[in-house]
Amino acid sequence: MEWARLIRTRRWIAMLAPFVLFGFTGPLVTRYQRELFRNLGGGIRVIVPPPSVGQAIDSYAKNVSQIGLLAVVAVAAWALAIDARPEWAVFLRTRASSVGRLVVPRCVVSAAAAGVCFTVGLICAWYETAVLIAPPPVGAMLAGACFGILYLAFAVGVVALWAGLSRSAIAIAALSLVTLVALPLLTVFPGVEPWLPSTLVGAVTSMTHGTPWTDYVRAAGVALASGIGMVWAGARLIERREL
Repeated sequence: MEWARLIRTRRWIAMLAPFVLFGFTGPLVTRYQRELFRNLGGGIRVIVPPPSVGQAIDSYAKNVSQIGLLAVVAVAAWALAIDARPEWAVFLRTRASSVGRLVVPRCVVSAAAAGVCFTVGLICAWYETAVLIAPPPVGAMLAGACFGILYLAFAVGVVALWAGLSRSAIAIAALSLVTLVALPLLTVFPGVEPWLPSTLVGAVTSMTHGTPWTDYVRAAGVALASGIGMVWAGARLIERREL
């Protein structure tokens, strides 16, 4: 039912579009950035480094960590705002044995859809980079895809937690985005960065430069454990909330 709702409401288009767009345009802009600056610089001399595989993939990763993440959070928030309409909430709660049976499928479908979109966009960026610059390392791209998918699943977990604390889909989306944007600020504390799920965003870029995938195992473990925990906590909060 959740897959049908995602497809029929065409929310999947809103989620997929930014990933595919930046997958194609990121490497393209990286490859021709000299020509763009030359034509638009108005005679000003601009020195840019030669295009590289790392720059092309980084362009994709940075864009989807902003606009792509926004689309994922918005779609997940609308799916998890179970109590946004009281009459609809009563209908759902009286037909499910527990709130968990309402929350978990929505989280799984949102996370799976986000993972598919991220992977499709990364394949586009992979292809464009290979054609325009050079083939990216296969191992780095595969491991980076796994870490990127895990981060988006963690983001859905954040949405689930806020869904247990707020009824409004707009409020859930806004609070989730603030949380995800503020999370990297914790890097000011020494030794915290390797454990932060937000470091998974740049994993694919770093690994194209030779960083081993084992550097991201701790962040991946935290993202997985905390994501599951937040889904559980969100379901419990929704179940205890009065309509």
